[in-house]
Amino acid sequence: MWLTDLFQKNEGIAHAVIVIGLVALVGLALGSIKIRGVSLGIPGVLFAGLFFRHIGLEVDAKILFFVRDFGLILFVYAVGVQVGPGFLASLRRRGLPLSMMAAAICLLGALLTMLLVWVAKVDVAAAVGLFAGGTTNAPALASASEALKEGGRSQAVSSFAVAYPFGLFGVILGMIFLRKMFRIDPQKEADLLEQLEAQAASKLDTMNIELQNANLNNLQLSEFPSIDDLGVVVSRVFRTDTGLEIARPETRIRVGDVLLAVGPAKELNELRLIVGAQSLLDLRELPSQITTRQVLVTHAAALGKTIDELDLARRLGVNVTRVSRAEIELTPTSGLRLQFGDRVRAVGDEKSLDAAAKLLGNSVRQLNLPRLMPIFLGILLGVVLGMWPVFIPGMPAPIKLGLAAGPMIVAIALSRIGRIGPVIWYMPHNASSLLKELGIVLFLVGVGIQAGAGFVHTLSNGDGFYWMALGAGITILPLMIVGFIAMKVMKMNYLHVCGLLAGSMTSPSLAFTATMTPSEAPAVAFATVYPLTMILRVLLAQVMVLVLA
Repeated sequence: MWLTDLFQKNEGIAHAVIVIGLVALVGLALGSIKIRGVSLGIPGVLFAGLFFRHIGLEVDAKILFFVRDFGLILFVYAVGVQVGPGFLASLRRRGLPLSMMAAAICLLGALLTMLLVWVAKVDVAAAVGLFAGGTTNAPALASASEALKEGGRSQAVSSFAVAYPFGLFGVILGMIFLRKMFRIDPQKEADLLEQLEAQAASKLDTMNIELQNANLNNLQLSEFPSIDDLGVVVSRVFRTDTGLEIARPETRIRVGDVLLAVGPAKELNELRLIVGAQSLLDLRELPSQITTRQVLVTHAAALGKTIDELDLARRLGVNVTRVSRAEIELTPTSGLRLQFGDRVRAVGDEKSLDAAAKLLGNSVRQLNLPRLMPIFLGILLGVVLGMWPVFIPGMPAPIKLGLAAGPMIVAIALSRIGRIGPVIWYMPHNASSLLKELGIVLFLVGVGIQAGAGFVHTLSNGDGFYWMALGAGITILPLMIVGFIAMKVMKMNYLHVCGLLAGSMTSPSLAFTATMTPSEAPAVAFATVYPLTMILRVLLAQVMVLVLA
């Protein structure tokens, strides 16, 4: 029967699509099952792949490798796009502690592997395979293979295949174990992070200030000292003879006038000391034609322009008082360049605000429109970066970032830049989330089917279970030691620790965190440590072969 042939014959695109779809479907269903409030989530696809390959369903090797690697590229690229806008701020605040913890996990894993060779007398090839599989790092296996002799390479691949499934599942177990040990509520951890982020971002405030400093009398607003340096914007002016009006750079301020200023609280107080005293009159409550509106920046003509270059106050009688980017409020100082997707709070009358909205774009449709060309261009640049060989003296082969770290670094950089010429790198959140989940599903399908070939046979014959136990130790011991120190001693947030564990093991088990919270905090920590640990593991794999052989 033709339908039976589709399943049984390992040939053709149709057969590959059917098997991949079946594994993904069953795996996602398996991952949705909750036991005591805990579910596998997307990593359930891995175990479905192992099962179906064990019962005989196959996919052509070339197709399978493409699905696996392309899925990984999509996943890490989408993660990079999501965390890119706030990545540098997070790196400045947490980069060093997270990097230190990730490096410790890598080094502990390497030390355990070397002890297996020295104490347990495990063959060097098998040991480095366990190191790469237990840390779910195929580039480390490839790196070690360059330094191994031909006979040792097959042994390294076998031990890698045995250790790999627990390498993925072990990270999830580590997250669950720490969550139970410290009685963590992931949603409360996410709420706490949001509060801390809001405080760190110096949330903008408003203040009504009366001019009492006679030295500033009759100066134009643009001539006021320190306003731009303080990161403060004056949006409205009230004077007793003319009433409330929009503040323009050429507006002359006289003693007794009241200014409505917007900026961080500390800087507003500094401006008050310069100008005069805080007024009891709140200009926002005065009846007038002046109102506020949130406007989206989506028009190509406004992208990359500074507030000064747009000159909305002079041209349209509109003041920009706040710019929201990646959930962070920014003061619209004269040098701030607008990016696609920025949300601008504009102040003016209705007619002026309509003109400003037309100039800036204000198109929700454009905001939600996925742009495919920048995605493929970004992936192309990422793969080129990942495959770029770096020659290090003493190494038997050049070091490469690989198909994971390269696209992630490019995605972080491009999403941070926002736009290069006509190319807009902004990706809607729903599009990046879909790309991320599709990528991880394809990757786990490929890994599960690949590892399922001979998986049970390897376990039940020879050193299979012994290797699995050793690989589990390489996976779980460094995670638990460093995870406990991060939570207990360094008081890190649990969500950051989850991202740290997944990133330090270069593990797509990051997807499991989506079953606990929609917060992007784990992805930020993951992206912070991933490139470093990828390079470290590739280097350590080669170093171990050179030292132990």
